Amino acid sequence: MATKSTQNPSVVAEAALVDVFSSLESSESVVEKAIADAKALQEAGETSAAIEKWRALANLVEGMDDRLASHAWLQTGLGLSAVGNAADAVLAYDNVLRLQPECVSAYLHRGEARNALGQYADALSDFDRVICLDAGVAVAYSARGVAQSGLGAHEAALAAHEKAFRLEPRCAVLYANRGFSQMLRGENEAALGDFDEALRLNPTMSEVYHQRGYLKFFLNQNQSAITDYDEAIRLNPRNAVSWTNRGLIKDSLGQREAALADYEEAIRLDAKLAHPYTHRARGKIRAGCDAEARVDLEMALKLARAAEDKTHQSYVESWLEQLDEPMEANH
Repeated sequence: MATKSTQNPSVVAEAALVDVFSSLESSESVVEKAIADAKALQEAGETSAAIEKWRALANLVEGMDDRLASHAWLQTGLGLSAVGNAADAVLAYDNVLRLQPECVSAYLHRGEARNALGQYADALSDFDRVICLDAGVAVAYSARGVAQSGLGAHEAALAAHEKAFRLEPRCAVLYANRGFSQMLRGENEAALGDFDEALRLNPTMSEVYHQRGYLKFFLNQNQSAITDYDEAIRLNPRNAVSWTNRGLIKDSLGQREAALADYEEAIRLDAKLAHPYTHRARGKIRAGCDAEARVDLEMALKLARAAEDKTHQSYVESWLEQLDEPMEANH
């Protein structure tokens, strides 16, 4: 029975390389062992360790076996997508396509990651490429519909979803994508219906619980939203965004300590995510810990700039400006 690893992911990555150079008598068997180890980590739910194992393997074999390297980069991207790190996932898929320029899966998953980042025009280009390479991939039309909704092309989005359902009528992913597309159009009840159907067809889709929870929070269905995030986290405890969003909902309900615990877990899981630092800073400001709050806000600002998230950057800057005002203006 697999057990949870307590190793730091960077240590795991270094160990993967050490394994190779300490077993020169059979490089083929070493690579096979690295692949087996990465798969075992995935099956054990050790996503971060698996990501680093695949990344180390990709770097090791590139130039010697580019087919294997592209597979390892694809697995790296899928792992990063699973934990909500869409930005780094895009970079991993870039590497796949550098090695295999006609890899349908890499275009599809890179487009999905770009959808998650709100980079809808780039995502649309990826889905168009998928359809050009293989016109029978239903989820490409569906995800294309999400991108089109994000760009405001709602009629085109509707047509894309209809095409997807004609190809594959009872697919949970298609309902999930159409639900997200409905949400972008502001058709919230229709979106909830699609999310419900997606989960009826496949109750293990953590991202759908995540999205439905977000929508319920927007609709002030806070307790139900927390229940959805509880399930999203149970299914995928490595998604820092789910922890952050659940913390935000708890904060809105006055559950300050529980919210703080969620923000801190989000930071532990992904120290490059700006939002949990920002929300934790707000709690520290409420507690009168302005100096500690400033440290969090400065970190959030640095990360928002690095991610080119101008909306969040502006939000953080407004909080820093408030800290610079006289004390009575902060309350």
